[in-house]
Amino acid sequence: MTDDLRAAIATATKGVTKKWKQAKRSADRNDRVSVSKVRMLRYAPPRVTIREVAFRVMEDAYNKASANGKYYANARQIMYAARPAILAECDAVEFNDVYFTQTLLKDYIEDYAPDWNVVWDARGNLIEPHTNERVALGGIGVKNYMDNWCSEIVEETPEIQERIDTKGPINRFSSVLFIEKEGFTEILTHAGIGKRFDMAIMSTKGLPVAAACDLIEAMDDQGVRVFVLHDFDLAGFKIVRTLKRGTRLSQGTDVIDLGLRLADVDGLSSEPVSYRQDKHPSYYLRSCGATAEEIDFLVSSGWPGSWSGERVEINAMTSDQLIAWLEQKFSEHDVKKVIPEPARLKEAYQRAVFLKRMEQKIEEIEDEIKDDEFAVPKRLAARVKTMLKKRPTLSWDDAIWQIAEDAEDSEGAL
Repeated sequence: MTDDLRAAIATATKGVTKKWKQAKRSADRNDRVSVSKVRMLRYAPPRVTIREVAFRVMEDAYNKASANGKYYANARQIMYAARPAILAECDAVEFNDVYFTQTLLKDYIEDYAPDWNVVWDARGNLIEPHTNERVALGGIGVKNYMDNWCSEIVEETPEIQERIDTKGPINRFSSVLFIEKEGFTEILTHAGIGKRFDMAIMSTKGLPVAAACDLIEAMDDQGVRVFVLHDFDLAGFKIVRTLKRGTRLSQGTDVIDLGLRLADVDGLSSEPVSYRQDKHPSYYLRSCGATAEEIDFLVSSGWPGSWSGERVEINAMTSDQLIAWLEQKFSEHDVKKVIPEPARLKEAYQRAVFLKRMEQKIEEIEDEIKDDEFAVPKRLAARVKTMLKKRPTLSWDDAIWQIAEDAEDSEGAL
């Protein structure tokens, strides 16, 4: 008999005999077992289902996770908020979190259609042709995209862009928050974390790849500090270690481990975790920088091939807890807004004055030509079709622009 089979049989036996064992202890104290108690043990009442409890506590769980709708809440945060009641009322130790997030929560929303802002992880992207608009295929991303659909053709005044067009960290951001999982971008964006702290938000699934390490190294060279937010578990520690050491094809960077660490999880809901490996998990945790106290929490028992302990996910925090915790951490690390050097500020001021004066001139020109009527070429649709056949990478409005430009050039030449 294998160790795994022996453990499974022991667990099943304990589960079946648990209530009888409790009754026996009571009998030892009272010197008897009542007839009603025996009848209840033999003919147990119908067991309350996870679905019944989940539906009853779902609204309270969402309100807790979202601070009564103040923030977005992702599906796993709602699951953690509902979890204690489900485990207690169903007399269970654990339940399938995927069943909750992908079945029960979606069933509840379909049945009751509450006006909730729930975030599920994006499972891909849509990229528009010509505009290159990229849409993350998650619930909030798709909703925002559809809410902003626009098809009308309106007269436009050339827009003066107030914000300086930058790409990369220079003169734009001095910090990055790296999150080990998807599903938090919408929450952090809605809370204004990126804008309030001039901070880029970066996330990956699983261990960081070489490309992510290369990007972090390049930003570090520009003086950008990278803060890492991760689950309190072995995988989270491995992510921090990978970013610090790099991969086979990339260099590591001295990132800042923001947490979660043992001091951060006090009062948060933990869940069982198992390790299917021969070597004690403490070996890997110690190499990742975990303390002895953290190792004792994460690995509490077991034997080679089957270790067990507890872990705590970021999702165990409600959205308001997460935002408040991040704000405190950023304060401790003195995260500040970006203000460029005086020479750059001078250039930016001169640009602003120049563009403001240009904006005034555009308004004057607009007043001069707004009442003009513009003759439309004959067989315009046919001309557009012909141009798109010759240049298929154009869009129809690119073709219109080109036709108008040709017409204006011809008129100017006369």
